Amino acid sequence: MTTSNDDLMKRLEDLRHEMDSINLSIASLRSDEMTKAFREQIGASFLENNRNAFRSAMEGCDLGAMPFPRETLDELSNLYDDAIARYEKDDMGGAMSILEELISVIDRTLGSEQGAGSAPRLLGAVNNTMQQMALMETLRSKVGRPMLRRSCESVFGGLEPEKVESYLSPLASAVRIKILAMLYTSARSFTEMSRELDMKKGHLQFHLKRLSEANYIKVDPRTHLYSIEGSAFLIMDGLGKLLANIDR
Repeated sequence: MTTSNDDLMKRLEDLRHEMDSINLSIASLRSDEMTKAFREQIGASFLENNRNAFRSAMEGCDLGAMPFPRETLDELSNLYDDAIARYEKDDMGGAMSILEELISVIDRTLGSEQGAGSAPRLLGAVNNTMQQMALMETLRSKVGRPMLRRSCESVFGGLEPEKVESYLSPLASAVRIKILAMLYTSARSFTEMSRELDMKKGHLQFHLKRLSEANYIKVDPRTHLYSIEGSAFLIMDGLGKLLANIDR
């Protein structure tokens, strides 16, 4: 049995797609490693700088004209260390909660006239830590999962999963799929669709509104006929071919 030119071309095309996928995976892995190293380096620098700032503020309390009880300073230091430890374990909520408790303790124990000069410096160090934690969390959310992001971009042609959902969610209804199937062949009036679907006016209006909001259908203001938009036509055409292959 000989292999036709069409079969050979198809096999070559499949092989090309496999090679492109392998190359993309290799590039993604390298980029992921660099991104992870960069994020860890920035995170380590951030933690060290904030620890130093807090320790410096604590030393100011300890060396002041009226030193504070050691147990008070130990409590503040332990709370701060606990917050940093939570952050290092990716417990952002726990870290922020402890830092808020730390601010409350500083206000309660150092907010008196005796500690009036020390409290602002300590509070400034804690507030700065909270702000930088928030910035680092933003960095994590942007580049923390580059492999997942690039995988989605590869599968969905550069679209974010949320965008894919916006395209597909209007189709999560048998009624709306029936409406699009009817309009796929020709424009229809509201009365025609209501009769063919055996559906009450309000129910049909609800589904037509959802499809219109998704820019899948439009209505001619002169003829009052509903027709399918180009994007919905392409989606229905693609889904038809996809489901035909799946349901073999």
